[in-house]
Amino acid sequence: MNIASNNRTIYTIAVWITLVLVALGACTSHSTSTSTTSQTPVLTVTAGLDKINHFVFIMQENRSFDSYFGTYPGADGIPQNVSFTDPWDKSIVKPYHDTNNDNFDGPHGWENSLADVNGGQMDGFLKEAYKRYSAGAVINRTPGNDPREVLGYHDYHEIPNYWNYAGLYVLQDRMFESIASYSLPAHLYKLAAHSGGYTGFNQPYPTQFDFPEITELLTSGSITWNYYVTSGNVPDNNGQAIGSDADQKDDPTQYTYWNPLPAFPKVWNDPYERSRIVDTAQFYKDAAAGTLPQVSWIQPFFGSRLSEHPGMGGGVEDGMAYVTGLVNAIMQSPNWNSTAIFIAWDDWGGFYDHVDPPKVDEFGYGIRVPGLVISPYARQGYIDHKTYSFESWLKIVEKRYGIASMTKRDKDALDMTEAFDFTQQPRAPIVLNATLEGSPYPQTPQIIKH
Repeated sequence: MNIASNNRTIYTIAVWITLVLVALGACTSHSTSTSTTSQTPVLTVTAGLDKINHFVFIMQENRSFDSYFGTYPGADGIPQNVSFTDPWDKSIVKPYHDTNNDNFDGPHGWENSLADVNGGQMDGFLKEAYKRYSAGAVINRTPGNDPREVLGYHDYHEIPNYWNYAGLYVLQDRMFESIASYSLPAHLYKLAAHSGGYTGFNQPYPTQFDFPEITELLTSGSITWNYYVTSGNVPDNNGQAIGSDADQKDDPTQYTYWNPLPAFPKVWNDPYERSRIVDTAQFYKDAAAGTLPQVSWIQPFFGSRLSEHPGMGGGVEDGMAYVTGLVNAIMQSPNWNSTAIFIAWDDWGGFYDHVDPPKVDEFGYGIRVPGLVISPYARQGYIDHKTYSFESWLKIVEKRYGIASMTKRDKDALDMTEAFDFTQQPRAPIVLNATLEGSPYPQTPQIIKH
């Protein structure tokens, strides 16, 4: 893959700046402890941001903003009177409430994103969906197979906990996929603020990545981190998905579209970094013990029914129960009062969205996805209309721990501090039902104290 020389230069500068900032008191050895006691560097950060010592980034799969929050009150949702012509039978199809748990898996590669956006008209979704069928094929209208489902949307009936999180904490209605493509390049942006030029269109599937990503900088400055991969496929009554012993041994270090970190030689060849790619079974233990690392990513394994990716055997309710179990584990942890949780979906999955993505460079942004922020310091019932992408997750970590940006993307990104009110007293946790049914919507708002 082509690696720009300026990225190497930025990385070199970043490492030296980070080392200088943490030199007085930062342990330079590769300790395996996940305790954060006395590890927070003494830095000048955004007022109040030093109250957050644990960042948890939960990435799910393949949902556009309009498919989950297109009818959420106050959000920039589905316009009235929008409709499309079905390319198969020429009928008129409008966005509609889809009550099915699993949905049609719309095409969502580089070329599909460009066609869906169609120069800003946002009208290519249905046409692209039919490309899943070969010419002349009989169209299957059963649930999960009907291309018209890319115009379907869900609401509090199917995903009440997600709507409750929006009402109790912060919903971001201008969160865009970083790149106009599918999962793998999106996850690379999540880690590195670029994909090395990889879009997936007419390019071979890469076997490794030789450019810098955020865990190298965190490690160089002794910021603790874990990359949790969920090997389990079915949540228990608490929403926890632990999986079998065999799952826990093999899945975390398997390089997939959704888990590119093992394909970075600097991670794989470093025993410390490689040891931080662990099963989510460890996450539940770390949360319960109050030993969450300073930065965490949580990712389902490729093919998981918990991912919310259409066609994986599960669906929106399975994913909601699983994510609720993760959030509950943090809320019931001794680390809750110093934690911020960020939830997003890696790409739009072929589902309709009406917002033309901003053009920031030749690769993005991609189509809009849902974004949620949950924290004892999060604003309540707040819809954040500022523009974000996955680089904003990097930016808030960089800002908190004094790490230099890796690329122009994360340097220019907004840091998501709009989601917080650090003048308020930390809010008590609100534990929702980690079940397929979830908790009733809406939940009673909290009384916020300052």
